[in-house]
Amino acid sequence: MAKRILLAGGYGVVGEQVARLLRKHHPEVEILIGGRREAEAAKLAAEIGGACAAVIDVTRPLPLGAIAGIDAVGVFIHEHEDHLLNEAAARGIPYMDITRGLDAQLRGLAAVALHTPSAPMLFTSNWMAGSPAIVARRMTEGLSSVARVDMSILYYTGDKMGPDSASAGEGMSLGFVARTGGAWRKVGPLGDERLVRFPSGAEQPVYRMNMGDVVTLALASGASEAGVRLGLDKGNSLRSMRRLIRLGLWEPLMRLPGMSAIAATKPGPGAPHEIVIEVEGETGGRRISRRATILDPRGQSHLTAVGALYGLERVAGLGRAPLGAGAALPETGFTMAGFEHLASLFEAEGIELGLDGL
Repeated sequence: MAKRILLAGGYGVVGEQVARLLRKHHPEVEILIGGRREAEAAKLAAEIGGACAAVIDVTRPLPLGAIAGIDAVGVFIHEHEDHLLNEAAARGIPYMDITRGLDAQLRGLAAVALHTPSAPMLFTSNWMAGSPAIVARRMTEGLSSVARVDMSILYYTGDKMGPDSASAGEGMSLGFVARTGGAWRKVGPLGDERLVRFPSGAEQPVYRMNMGDVVTLALASGASEAGVRLGLDKGNSLRSMRRLIRLGLWEPLMRLPGMSAIAATKPGPGAPHEIVIEVEGETGGRRISRRATILDPRGQSHLTAVGALYGLERVAGLGRAPLGAGAALPETGFTMAGFEHLASLFEAEGIELGLDGL
């Protein structure tokens, strides 16, 4: 019997792309486009075929209401009260969420632990819905010890971004805990500047940022040093942000009407997205260096959608790396077969993946 998958926020910038990817790669799946705006959901459903609109409101308890026969739900909108999460956990519906910041993700993991659900509950709010984290995990495979894992991101300020990303950058002026020097230590905001050459040949400074990957890169690899760093195609933008942070002006600026870190970078109609992952470790007494590159010419929202498709496949049992019941993160249940499937999705979607040192 064909799977029936609900996409909450399925007509948003990322959600719509996930709906189209799901239809393309799994034509047999029935898709429910969920949200409060029924007309938008119905329009997309008619365009992709084999789909229908489902009116849901995640701001109210039991948002799924009388919707029956759901085999998995993907969440592409912020859930501030966890109503959809709690209902899915209680009903044993496989669940995937890509939209949570670190605090909201911790709350979600706690809620799942209290529910002890009978279905997989995947929290994959890492960068680009966790697909770079899977690549990073692959790069550490076979090493007897890992000294360092670093993910560097080049974000193009003209790239496309949806309104639910407007909170990105909140807390960028605050320090956070990262794995450095073999211990968990507090690090400063936008610190530890490094110069990185990206797959397009662009060379830009990158700075520490706080993402879910900051924790999972270290835990999944056992690395003594792990970090996520962000650079912008306009090289002076983050330097200006750092100056505002040092002067204590960044957070007041972000509280002004209509302002956010995203508004400050003026997203546009689309641009490429580039990532470099560097790994250092040992095996057989030899020091090993590895480097992976990811270049998506169609930008960060497309790369996020591909990562979300991979996550949905895992919770719905459609791919080669299905998840068991309970809470999961991107690197949970890593297998080489699962990585190879992700790599095949990248190739099918025109995403360039380079692996050096394997």
